[in-house]
Amino acid sequence: MSSHEIEIEVVSRVEAGEILCSSDLCDEVAYLVSIGDGDDPLPNGYENVDQKLRLLIADVVGDEGATENDIKQIIYLAEQLKSRSGKVLVHCEAGVSRSTAVALIIYARWLGRGREPEAMRRVIRQRPQALPNQRMVRLADQLLQLDGRLLEARDTYVFSLSFDSEPSSKPALHARPRYNEQHGRVCRQGY
Repeated sequence: MSSHEIEIEVVSRVEAGEILCSSDLCDEVAYLVSIGDGDDPLPNGYENVDQKLRLLIADVVGDEGATENDIKQIIYLAEQLKSRSGKVLVHCEAGVSRSTAVALIIYARWLGRGREPEAMRRVIRQRPQALPNQRMVRLADQLLQLDGRLLEARDTYVFSLSFDSEPSSKPALHARPRYNEQHGRVCRQGY
C-alpha cells in the first residue's frame, strides 16, 4: 500500500444514506461502492457522490450471486483507489456480507500476496459483524491467484464464530441463528 492510508468504511444502506445526506460526512467520501440486488433501493443521498460504482449482486453464494466480471470490477477499482486519499464508503443492504467481501478484496489487493489474514483483520476491525460473502471471496481468490489463502482467511474467522462459547464475546451477526429458550425454536436475530 502507499504511505498514506485510504480509509474504507463499510456500512448498511440506511447508514450510507445518513452519511450521504450529511454535507460534512459526505464531503469525506472520495468514492462510493453501492451494492444492491435487483429492485433494492439506492441509499438516500446516492446522487451526492460523483465517484461511484453500483454493483447489482444478489446476497447469495450460488450462481445467481456475484459474477467474475463483478469481482474484476472490484479488483480494478482497488488498483485505481490505491493512490488516492479520502474515504471509500462501501454499502450493501445490511453491511455484513457483500460489502465486507468488497472491503476484503480491496485490502487483499492493496496488501498483496501472503497478507490475506491481515486483510481480514482490517475488515473485522472496521466492521466487527462482518461475514464476507463466500462466493465473492472465492472468485477473488481465484482471480488474484491467491491459492485459497483469501478464502482460508475468511473461513478461519467464520469458523471461529461457530465455536464461540460466549455469544457476547463476538459481535452479533444479523443472520446468525440463535435458540430462543422462551419460544423453544431457532430464530434469527437482527434485521
